Amino acid sequence: MKQKSFALILFVVVITLAAGWLFYDNIEKYFFASGEISVQIPAGNNEIADEKEGLQERIPMPPRHPVLQTETSSVVDEPQLIEPPLPAFLEEADAYLDERLQQLIADRNLLALVNLNYFIQKLVLFIDNLPEKSIPRLHLPITPPKPGFITSMNGDQQVIGPRNSGRYSAYVRLVEAIPDAPLLRLYRGLYPLFQQAYREAGDPNAHFNDRLIQVIDNLLETPEPQEPIRVIYHVSRYKYADELLEAGSAGQKILLRMGVENTRRVKDKLQRLREGLIRKDGVGFSMNSG
Repeated sequence: MKQKSFALILFVVVITLAAGWLFYDNIEKYFFASGEISVQIPAGNNEIADEKEGLQERIPMPPRHPVLQTETSSVVDEPQLIEPPLPAFLEEADAYLDERLQQLIADRNLLALVNLNYFIQKLVLFIDNLPEKSIPRLHLPITPPKPGFITSMNGDQQVIGPRNSGRYSAYVRLVEAIPDAPLLRLYRGLYPLFQQAYREAGDPNAHFNDRLIQVIDNLLETPEPQEPIRVIYHVSRYKYADELLEAGSAGQKILLRMGVENTRRVKDKLQRLREGLIRKDGVGFSMNSG
């Protein structure tokens, strides 16, 4: 009996070793839960292995859409204005933007919509969350629209009210207030700070400009359903009755609430900006080209 038991145990051990040999990646979770598997590196190769591992940690993937830096000491299309010196640190950005935006936006009512308290940090988080399902209100770089969401009855159905789009009119004018070339030049000059804020908030090896283009593409895919758009009040908020619309990203839902005309104007601006942000013929976009 003992010999049979011993033979059975030996058989199990042999099968286990064979399984370990064939499925090495999985053996750790079955037999080494309390410890780590160490791989012995041949003598003389330790420095090479450490160097390779360090390089993998230090070298990020190159950006898909790099932002080229050029001097921005003067503005061709704004000869009467002298740009203030670009800030070198994030904590200097709000004061710079306060001065620069007053040069670029004449309507003070539109300027009042911008929250210049940690603006770049908030804008980076806001943009990064647009393709997600929700946006934390703490990340808003602008003051929220007032009054609240407006609905109306269309027969026996509740829909987005025709006056709701008016809540977003000022924000659309703000988007259109700065011409494309100065806006892209401003973004490009401040890009090192955008990149710093983005890496501090998330993946240290990611590139904000790549993410920005992804977000723009997501917004450009926003459908244009026939109005009025039906909504349903659920728990403490309104939801789109159309499941496809409700499944959209937070950014797409914002555009839907703006109304078709406002959405088209915002999309037109985004499309032009996208063309200025991507590489063309292997050469990064030059601000001096317009």
